[in-house]
Amino acid sequence: MKSKKKVQIITLLVVVILAATGTGIYFLTRDDDSQIFADSNPTETDRQDENNTMKNELDGLILLEGGTFTMGSPDNERQRGTDEVSHQVTVDAFYVDAYEVTQQDYEAVMGENPSHFSGANLPVENVTWYEAVQYCNALSERRGLTPVYTIEGNTVSWDRRMDGYRLLTEAEWEYAARAGTTTVFYDGNQITSDNANFEGSYPYLIEENYVTRHDPSVVTSTNRGKTIAVNSLAPNGFGLYNMYGNVSEWCFDYYGEYDLAQTVNPVGAKSGSLRVNRGGGYNDFAKQLRSAYRSATTPDTVEQNLGFRIARNAQPEKSIEETTYNLNIQTPENPHILVAYFSHTGNTENGAQMIEEQLGADLFEIQMTEPYRGNIYEVSQQDLNNDVRPALSSHVENMPQYDIVILGYPTWWSTMPMPVFTFLEEYEFSGKVILPFSSNGGTRFGDSISDLSKTAIGAYVGQGFEYTYSGGSSLSDDLVTWLSNNGIGVK
Repeated sequence: MKSKKKVQIITLLVVVILAATGTGIYFLTRDDDSQIFADSNPTETDRQDENNTMKNELDGLILLEGGTFTMGSPDNERQRGTDEVSHQVTVDAFYVDAYEVTQQDYEAVMGENPSHFSGANLPVENVTWYEAVQYCNALSERRGLTPVYTIEGNTVSWDRRMDGYRLLTEAEWEYAARAGTTTVFYDGNQITSDNANFEGSYPYLIEENYVTRHDPSVVTSTNRGKTIAVNSLAPNGFGLYNMYGNVSEWCFDYYGEYDLAQTVNPVGAKSGSLRVNRGGGYNDFAKQLRSAYRSATTPDTVEQNLGFRIARNAQPEKSIEETTYNLNIQTPENPHILVAYFSHTGNTENGAQMIEEQLGADLFEIQMTEPYRGNIYEVSQQDLNNDVRPALSSHVENMPQYDIVILGYPTWWSTMPMPVFTFLEEYEFSGKVILPFSSNGGTRFGDSISDLSKTAIGAYVGQGFEYTYSGGSSLSDDLVTWLSNNGIGVK
């Protein structure tokens, strides 16, 4: 159906070097000589501290000493996911970049810049998991190191004996983000745009305080609506920047339930169809920036809020981790297509009808037995907060006949409306292709693609399409382009 985006070969990375000192923070400049700030008169003590810090760096990466920490969230953490099971995990020491990979770094090695936003010191985005892996391999070769990844068909192997660059594991990412803390965020139980780049209009627990504020700690802040320079805002206690927000970061692991028996240097599931990404992006709500929050998407997904950060082993391990992509979905030449949608104001319905007309597909409206009435913000957030699955009055008569489901919904509270969850849990989607589209008020998909992917187990969730409100006069043409990019021709 949809072919994987061709992976490019990578040749070079420009590294940022950070030195944390006793009385100030020194940033050694990038190749573009862009210095952030520095103490103009360092003392001898400062210089000695800097020398000591440099001993804990490797090619500009910061050494994080290993340790044991509590991964996941406690049962009483608000808005936690059921997949965030709290458990003790031990990670060995590893090196990690203080910054997300930038566009200038990426363009220098790739010869192109796929990012939606443009800026040398902005994080690169719109990169697949496979491209991030290839970036690591090529950088390793450039630096005279041994690449750690091998890609053979649907199998990606990580040779942990090798010294090359790599992605963080999910456990390493959470260890690095927490920086020794156990709170919701590394600096407490709330967060604002002063210390993270996210949709500041929707702070943590806003869903419970939107109509009537019960909690005075829930305070709105700036929504920048775009990525910012990777060296912006303050670092966490480990000296790492933008672990929350800006762009969500690809991790090595396939998504799955935590293996509670694998607690030393865990690497995730051996097979799967979704790769983990962590930290949330510039357009995500604060709840999706939590240290324990897990996002997962198809590894060939590209999104303008999804990038990566690099790491290296501090000491070689002895194992080779082999992971296999386990979906092998074959769609017929003339697939049977269902356009299913949930719409409240008519914006999503408009898009669904355009798609139905262009494809001659079957059209199905997801309807509630008791439709939402009154203040939609209040009634929808009540269902969200209580994880309700509203009963539906409409049902697909023969779901097995469909090869492709084009699923439309408005983005509410940075996810799908709860009736869409009911719809997804009512049928078996294994072996099908799902193409999501969303109308929204500016938050794009939020993290609904991850929620959709984790709910429709065994389905391939392809590249989605989003539009603001009614989509404007170009919506029909834009939909045709999107369908064509997903390998679906219109009539």
